[in-house]
Amino acid sequence: MKLKVFSILALAATIALSGCSANNSGSGNATEPAEPAKTETPAAVTETPAAPVDLTWFSTVGGWNPPQWTTEPGTVMGEQTKKTGLTFTYNIPAQDGDTKLNLMMVSSSDSFPDVITTVGPDMGKKLVEAGKVWELEEFLTKYDPESHLLKDFPADVKEQMVKHYGGWYAIGSHMTSDDTREVYPPSSDYFADVTKYADNKGVVVNANILKEAGIELSDLKTEDGVLAALKKVKDMKLTVDGQPVIPLQIHGKNYHGETLQYLHRSFGAMPIDKDGKFRNIYMSPENKHAIQFLFKAAKGGYFDPGQMTTDDTAIDANLLSKRVFMFIGGTNRAKYDQLDFWVSPGAILSSEGTKPVFPFWSEPGRGWMQTHISKSTKEPEKLAKWLSYVTSAEGMTLNHFGIEGVHYTKDDKGLITRTDEGIQAQQDSTKTAVGIFWQFENIAFFENVQPAPTKREGAGGLIEMEAKTAYARSPEVVRYDASVLSLPGDFYAPGSKNATIRDQIQQFYEAQVAKMVLAKDEAAFNKLYDEFVTKMKQLKVDELDAALNAELQKKLQEMGVTVKGVNS
Repeated sequence: MKLKVFSILALAATIALSGCSANNSGSGNATEPAEPAKTETPAAVTETPAAPVDLTWFSTVGGWNPPQWTTEPGTVMGEQTKKTGLTFTYNIPAQDGDTKLNLMMVSSSDSFPDVITTVGPDMGKKLVEAGKVWELEEFLTKYDPESHLLKDFPADVKEQMVKHYGGWYAIGSHMTSDDTREVYPPSSDYFADVTKYADNKGVVVNANILKEAGIELSDLKTEDGVLAALKKVKDMKLTVDGQPVIPLQIHGKNYHGETLQYLHRSFGAMPIDKDGKFRNIYMSPENKHAIQFLFKAAKGGYFDPGQMTTDDTAIDANLLSKRVFMFIGGTNRAKYDQLDFWVSPGAILSSEGTKPVFPFWSEPGRGWMQTHISKSTKEPEKLAKWLSYVTSAEGMTLNHFGIEGVHYTKDDKGLITRTDEGIQAQQDSTKTAVGIFWQFENIAFFENVQPAPTKREGAGGLIEMEAKTAYARSPEVVRYDASVLSLPGDFYAPGSKNATIRDQIQQFYEAQVAKMVLAKDEAAFNKLYDEFVTKMKQLKVDELDAALNAELQKKLQEMGVTVKGVNS
């Protein structure tokens, strides 16, 4: 579900991530540094002169860009082929991957892919309901009965899979849970701390520009202070390498899903009201205030409205130019591997006096990416052994860290440290494949096989961790258990009334928010907001809220907890 979506581009190196937050695994007890836990590595396919078998891998994740498969020895893909006898041809639409997969599902062609990776709550369920993919317990028992997955796949994550799909139909990426950490206990207490506090939605500030502008980080802990700082930076006409400083960078065309979500939390918006009833977060007064913040920033000229339509490449270019003073959004894009000046004020306190909130999940999620095995594959046995290999300790080490002695070394405790070549190879993952197989990233495993960072700079360094934990560490923040918002797998069944209302609301929200942010004045903003509320009701937001509230009340009773809105 969206609340448990995992963001991964930098975080996977050292910490737990969340579909939403990095802390969606509940509490976990750290242990003393220990030898990495061992899982059984499946027997490798015997090397023969025969050419490897090529299969098709379809992904709806347009931003996943692996290199063309190579069988060259000493490479991640080459070694994976050596162990499994497989190569892959990718089918990754740049956009509308779900649409293309839907068309493939109803096509009479026999060219359905062998492996399918999806994101979001809907597409995987469609595959299951259409009978297109294997239930993995059945699949592995039949084709690889000695698979470690049949023995050590975390029971708490599998339980969430069963609730959603009706069975264990996928391998989730970036797993972290109590049972996952039983298999892979953390090497240091540091990781337990990060699990509790880290989040990928936040605010980071360029310390160099902060100093040049004569602004203190403490000045940025309130909404009014941030707006004043943005104005000062703009008015000073500062430059970096002869180019003007960008006072504020938002998260491009996904600002409503990243920038606004941070502002929602910081200004105290929740999908549960003070009476403990479900309420669409877009109907909360804190949502209006979050949009109003961006309206003021746009009116002040602190960010170019063109940012609202740009892609990740444009965000990266602006950040790497070192001209951005403040970035609000998905801070996994902050390029910590190349930029060492980021600091964070944590929560930005609303001028309305509301308290910031931070959702955590006492129940684990299913993971971000969901990888399924097609029932129509002509190589089920090879795929079963491949799946067992890439999820084993040996396979995950190869995929994420590369080649021992080249890309990483191990200390006397077996803990892994990347070499300079390995760091560069991970940065060039779309060419080297080191760290490109996000589908099988296992956060608990990474915490098990790596030491706690000691360097401030670089991906996974202390600068990144301090920035990503600053918000939840803010003393004003109120934590609440978002596991009560978990839904049965069929609540948003494809084509259902609930799914239709949800999708229409989201489509309208994104369009109307853009109009509000770019309103010509306060009166126009308020008029557009009133129109927004009226239209939301016409789109049956109250009907959907009632259905969601019924599920919320069941979940509250099941868990034996009480969760109420902190502010409204």
